[in-house]
Amino acid sequence: MPMNFLLKTTLVLWLSLMPVTVVPFLSSGRSAEAQPLKEVRIASSTTVSFTNLSTFYARDKGFFEKEGLDTKIIVVQTNAALAALVSGNVDYTTLSTSAIEAALRGMPVRLVAVTSQQPVWGLVVRKGITKVADLKGRKIAVSSYGGASYAAVVYVLKQHGINPKEVTILATGETLARIAALRNEAVDAAIIAAPGDMKALTLGDFRLLLDVGSMYKLPMGGISTSQAKIRENPSEIRRLVRAVVGATRFIVDARNKSEVLNYIAAGFKLDRHSSEELYKRVVPSLSTTGMVEGDKIKLVIDSAVERGLTDKAVEPDAVVDFSFVKELGR
Repeated sequence: MPMNFLLKTTLVLWLSLMPVTVVPFLSSGRSAEAQPLKEVRIASSTTVSFTNLSTFYARDKGFFEKEGLDTKIIVVQTNAALAALVSGNVDYTTLSTSAIEAALRGMPVRLVAVTSQQPVWGLVVRKGITKVADLKGRKIAVSSYGGASYAAVVYVLKQHGINPKEVTILATGETLARIAALRNEAVDAAIIAAPGDMKALTLGDFRLLLDVGSMYKLPMGGISTSQAKIRENPSEIRRLVRAVVGATRFIVDARNKSEVLNYIAAGFKLDRHSSEELYKRVVPSLSTTGMVEGDKIKLVIDSAVERGLTDKAVEPDAVVDFSFVKELGR
């Protein structure tokens, strides 16, 4: 049965002097006699995407309610989300790499759970490009300079023996702008997050050269919070990460495929075939433990150092706290 995202609340909140909105919520029909839920606010830099799918699913399918939490997901820009997290205006964010980089810069935040072990990004290229080596001397579109997609391009090029200075990397903005740049022949290739890369393939003579996450295994999406929250309310964190990891495990379980496909179709506005394709790509990327290995965290740290965001080449334990998800077991 197709899911209908009903607007439970229409609120405009101000975080760090920036207007944000609570995104649509599917009511789970909790009875009026039930114990009051504890309201928590989670900031996300996007509406539902592969990086925060587990968190949205946990909200819409009652996983948070089972833990006694009334979760409001608020869409706000990354920098404002981090500022709001530190000031206490939100309790959590779905940021992972940005939270790690913030911790490296001295902000009192920690990544406490990971939802996606790697990005679900396609390297979409124009006709005539059949291998990464063909990108030498070409133009590649990313979302922004110094961001995760920029770092991914640099990493992929180096892995194929190409000096990043031998290509032109252009920051063209969000997904639709990158697709437009391809169609207008302003660039020869672009890193585009799924399902945007799938959409791009239908709009021109393009091909998916590489699934970037198959090489660049950067954790994408999760739950981050403030060090103050870790000190003062560890029990709430346990409940929240238990709900998110529980949702992830539900999504990955093949017995639930039909229900998850319906959710993906509604949330991403896809037809059945496209939903199946996205499902095949997203499910293997999810972390059913809520954790990733230390070398994946180190990839974020090393990238931040290389891009000049910090000069602190610290150990992973200095920027993450996986103690809560470790308690869940496998």
